[in-house]
Amino acid sequence: MRSIIVGGGVAGCAMATALHALPQSTASTIIERRLPDAPGGMGFLLMPNGLAALRELAPRTDWSDAGHWIEHASLRASDGQTLAEHLLEPALCVSRTRFLALLRDAALANGRTHFIHGSSVVHLETTSREHEASFRAHSIVLDNGCSLDGELFFGCDGARSQFRAMLFSKAELSDAAIHEIVSVADAPALARELGTTFRKYHDPRGGLAVGMLAEGDGRVVWFIQMDASRHHVVDTSGPALAAFADAMLDGWAADVVEAIATTDFATSHLWKTRDLPPLPALHRGNAALLGDAAHACLPFTSQGANSALVDAVLLARLLRDVRTAGGAPEAFAEYSRLRRPNHRRLFLEGRRLRAAFLAPAASSGPALPLVA
Repeated sequence: MRSIIVGGGVAGCAMATALHALPQSTASTIIERRLPDAPGGMGFLLMPNGLAALRELAPRTDWSDAGHWIEHASLRASDGQTLAEHLLEPALCVSRTRFLALLRDAALANGRTHFIHGSSVVHLETTSREHEASFRAHSIVLDNGCSLDGELFFGCDGARSQFRAMLFSKAELSDAAIHEIVSVADAPALARELGTTFRKYHDPRGGLAVGMLAEGDGRVVWFIQMDASRHHVVDTSGPALAAFADAMLDGWAADVVEAIATTDFATSHLWKTRDLPPLPALHRGNAALLGDAAHACLPFTSQGANSALVDAVLLARLLRDVRTAGGAPEAFAEYSRLRRPNHRRLFLEGRRLRAAFLAPAASSGPALPLVA
């Protein structure tokens, strides 16, 4: 069976890798709108569920090479006072660039996967749009006019998914209540001090925090998280972001000051975080959604990439005994049945953690911004 995968990020590469194990999978084409050298995100945290999925996807790859282990969380006040300490199941803070390179290599390993870069999907050709029982996708049309035929279709193109809109036109992301300025600091001394600890500093008034983790090679991934209704970033140029950070975090802990001083803000970016209310299903016919296209959740959960990896592993398991394209809808329906409760849970947990973040600091201290 020939697969068309829309999106070449974590979900898309994971799905292509998962399909390798299926003898009935003849070829996979990944459509990625970005060019290979386009800048991406800074990094993320691979949680135990994501790491378990990776070990099943590509057991011969040493995924620890992609980053730095995190084993503790330290929640602090803006002045550096420790509010709470948590022992974590080991997680891996990874460079997005390095991790995606490893995942892409795993996707390409068997020679049956190839990429089309710099193109977007503009249309999905189907046999029926009105009757669910007879819905079947058979080809996609790209913005260059090229048409690609397939038997299985996977939408892996992120929170603002074009492919999702072709399946569920009424699905809409929430408004962006939380903005993040995400950066990388070249700070060997700070990285050594952080060690295996994720530190997060909180403004006691709520709605403003700074998080930081060592990612390896003397680099620290860090972010400013803020209530978009109270803190406005208009100019996203490097100098403007640096000036904004200086003014916003004046008087904060020494670690925060060091992160600002060792950051090239020309590489920073403003992320307007949005989540996706649970969909009625994660598939239509022989087309399925994975990752943020299916269940974009707020960053407080740290589950975006991890859930994408789990999605791919589960889909491959369910497709293992499907020998013809005609059996795919049933497998996709089971995937939807199994994963939707988890997606709803992450959506609600993200909203709960967002409410706690926006409120003044509680007497019990800030909430741990991770969801298992």
